[in-house]
Amino acid sequence: MIRLSYVIIALIFLSSCGDSKEESKRPTSPRIKKSTTVESPQQNQTFTRGLQIPVQISTDEDFNLDSVQVTVGEEVIVYTDASFEVGIPTRKVGEWRLLIKTFGGGKSETHYRKVMILPESAPENLTYKVVNAYPHDPDDYTQGLVIDGGYLYESTGQRGESAFKKKEITTGEVLKVVNLPADLFGEGLAIVNDEFYQLTWTSGQGFVYNKDMEQVRTFNYQVEGWGLAALGEELILTDETEKLYFVDPQSFTIKRELEVYDNEGKVDSLNELEVIDGLIYANVYQKDYIVAVDPETGEVVQRIDFTGILSSEESNGVDVLNGIAQDPETGKIYITGKWWPKLFEVTFQPKTLQ
Repeated sequence: MIRLSYVIIALIFLSSCGDSKEESKRPTSPRIKKSTTVESPQQNQTFTRGLQIPVQISTDEDFNLDSVQVTVGEEVIVYTDASFEVGIPTRKVGEWRLLIKTFGGGKSETHYRKVMILPESAPENLTYKVVNAYPHDPDDYTQGLVIDGGYLYESTGQRGESAFKKKEITTGEVLKVVNLPADLFGEGLAIVNDEFYQLTWTSGQGFVYNKDMEQVRTFNYQVEGWGLAALGEELILTDETEKLYFVDPQSFTIKRELEVYDNEGKVDSLNELEVIDGLIYANVYQKDYIVAVDPETGEVVQRIDFTGILSSEESNGVDVLNGIAQDPETGKIYITGKWWPKLFEVTFQPKTLQ
């Protein structure tokens, strides 16, 4: 029995060695070495808006470089030197992709580089002044806030508790409620063309209501639903990233995207939204400030700090700042938060050194 075991082990060993030899004989795809290298810019390198981006191409000794074609956005430029500078064609901040093609000796090679473009200046730092404070239901997990016709409309979250509500602004009295299905988590709210749009968090399903809060249709989308606001005939959607999605209200297709950056980098976790005087004001999840964003460039132009707006006693058991709305008739601005006991009418003012 012992000898038989030795034989079996030996056969297994030889078989495995044979497999290894066969494996080593399998052809592998050789990596094609390029004759040109992009020395600069580096991948994901950061540049300040308005400055030129230096491009440096190195070549093998036997490669004769004829030209370099660079595509930035929709702009295509051809250079005849190995070293040159490229400009970004618009003032849009965020990630830009450079397609770099080198030509020479009858062949071409393709390279890609991503660069990050930051605003040239820091956002204006603002603070707040409380004009009035009104009662707000501390059981409402505020996800969206809209004022229309002198009434406050609110979308609330949490599964089994999500709803679309109409309230009196100054008293917080609930005038009408539309409850969402128990498995859905309510999110952002906006009004455009006399219709209310309400998002849900992860279901990819939204609801459209008429001015009487009657549901008239549903819609679907492919990202998470967070904040929602109207800018002209478009809706703007957030999904917790640094992106703003500009959406057609009828088809709910994404028409364009905008990345939000300040002078230090991307500003992500964007949440509830409002458009005020042409700027997009965005709550930043788990932060005590709201940022104002240029809708053409993505640049953060203001940061409004709301630290201390709730007293220490009022802060017990509440969640984060989330909810900003402007009354289109009076221009008054209101803010609140998830499970907050108050709705604040506020103004913005410059932050002075203490």
